[in-house]
Amino acid sequence: MMNKSSPKISILMSVYNGEKTLGKAIDSILSQTYTDYEFIICDDASSDTTWSILERYRASDDRIVLISHSENKGLGASLNDCLEIARGDYIARQDADDVSKPERLERTFRYLEETGCPYVACGIYVFDDSGVFSKRLFEEKVTKHTLAKKNPFFHPTMIFRREALEIVGGYRVVEETKRTEDYDLVMRLAAEGLIGQNLQEYLYYVYEPLDAYKRHTRQTRKYELRTRLHGLRAMKSPFYDYIYLAKPVIMSLIPHRLYKKLKQVQWGTHREEEIEKASEN
Repeated sequence: MMNKSSPKISILMSVYNGEKTLGKAIDSILSQTYTDYEFIICDDASSDTTWSILERYRASDDRIVLISHSENKGLGASLNDCLEIARGDYIARQDADDVSKPERLERTFRYLEETGCPYVACGIYVFDDSGVFSKRLFEEKVTKHTLAKKNPFFHPTMIFRREALEIVGGYRVVEETKRTEDYDLVMRLAAEGLIGQNLQEYLYYVYEPLDAYKRHTRQTRKYELRTRLHGLRAMKSPFYDYIYLAKPVIMSLIPHRLYKKLKQVQWGTHREEEIEKASEN
């Protein structure tokens, strides 16, 4: 049973029609070696059995706190609503179709405390319906120049100091951030001098289905361009960093079939023995 005092960490999740994967995601949090947390989950107007699944879990574990939307608001708005009722001094993330390793919270929180960073993230394994097929880890130390080139943090692996999120007012909910909430957030944090680090360990499994590349359209690339521009201005980036605005423009011109091939190269799509073993742990 949860201690009635405020938990150290508040874990935020938004879910929309997640009945197929939600159970594994929640189980991975309830199995954490670190236990001083509350788990706030927002059902973002699901039309499947998501809410029934959530109620069943809440009945069995009082660390789970549920909220719901009558209409779909999107990830950023959902996380802001979770943040509004969160009681922890630290804010962590989890996606409804991903899985955390049991020691994820313990190790990333320890790293956060040891480094004194405003937030931290970690490396990931990538899996689809056939199993784990890749892994990815960004550099430990990040600069504004790094952020101009790319988002070097895997959003659902992140743990923030609460005050860092409060300084920037949480997630910016506008049309252009519908698929770039995380990138927008870390650039706005950097503009305030708050830049995190990456723990050099693989502690999280990201679900990447075969058709995930279809989520990227010319419209989403246009949004990304606007988000990048907003972030570069906020960070007062030097002129030469603006060259990276070309990336979403170029990517928007690539046909989906070719983009799928590029993603396979990016993720290193192959089933090495090492990766296969990792998926069993």
